[in-house]
Amino acid sequence: MPELSLIAALIGGLVIMALAGNALVSGAVSLAARMGVSPLVAGIFIVGFGTSAPEMIVSLDAAMSGRSGLALGNIVGSNIANVFLVLGLPALIAPIMAGGVGERRGLAAVVIAAVAWIGITAVMPLTPMVGICFLAILIAYSGLTFIQAHRAVAVGLDPGVTEEEDPHLPLWLALVYVPLGILGLVLGASLVIEGGVGIATFMKVPEEYIGLTLLAVGTSLPEIGAGLVAAMKKQGEVLIGNVLGSNVFNILGAGGILSLFGPIRTAPTFQQYDHWALGLATLVVAVLILTKARIGRLTGLLLLLVYAAYVYGLITGLNITGLFKPAGP
Repeated sequence: MPELSLIAALIGGLVIMALAGNALVSGAVSLAARMGVSPLVAGIFIVGFGTSAPEMIVSLDAAMSGRSGLALGNIVGSNIANVFLVLGLPALIAPIMAGGVGERRGLAAVVIAAVAWIGITAVMPLTPMVGICFLAILIAYSGLTFIQAHRAVAVGLDPGVTEEEDPHLPLWLALVYVPLGILGLVLGASLVIEGGVGIATFMKVPEEYIGLTLLAVGTSLPEIGAGLVAAMKKQGEVLIGNVLGSNVFNILGAGGILSLFGPIRTAPTFQQYDHWALGLATLVVAVLILTKARIGRLTGLLLLLVYAAYVYGLITGLNITGLFKPAGP
């Protein structure tokens, strides 16, 4: 049986993340009201960037310790989990309406980031120049989104946060809630990862599976925690923004940081299986937003089943690329 300290870390981390997620969402929506932007923008930047902090920390730590494979699995696996788990689980609590104001712009960034990641890693290693380009694109995207969001609110295209949605938190308390929530999510995720990876290691689970599944889900727990709170508060824009922002920050931010320590070449399993799953996740979120879908309990359940199928394929060593190769003589 694993040590009790590992089990305690796993449970304690989940509790901390639940409390931190509530603080972050409340503070983010309140700050969005005072900045004159919509909950979507708050979800993309305040919540999305904050909940991506674990991926960035893990990537930096893994790169500096020479375990780039673990970081690559964390980035790709987290983006897959963000779509199927972070959208699927909250949908079981309350329906989410996709396709709101500004979501297509965030979707475009997600698609560009995913295509760039898959395309570049298929033909060349990640290099410091790639990392600089990723980080430059992230900075440009962030600035452009804020400018366009303020213009949309000014001309009435984006209603921003209404008085009914504004939790009326004092400014000083909102400014405390946001960093406190981010720190709490990072701490909680760290405890969950420590406990989960420790238990998995005790059970002799291979390291690559830990990176793509347990570590990926562990670093996505802040997104899941914030998403569940957003669903309970009926802040669907924050939830969608969280998914879009996190996936952009994971690739361009965490991936950019990791690339600075390159050259780093991805293992064959990414091209054979995991990047196909990343492409599917990107396609799914694109369809949901472009069709302005209602993500209810049935859709949420389907998303969770797709993620379960992905994990099963990973464990069984499914090679999608091999399916397209002609059979031998």
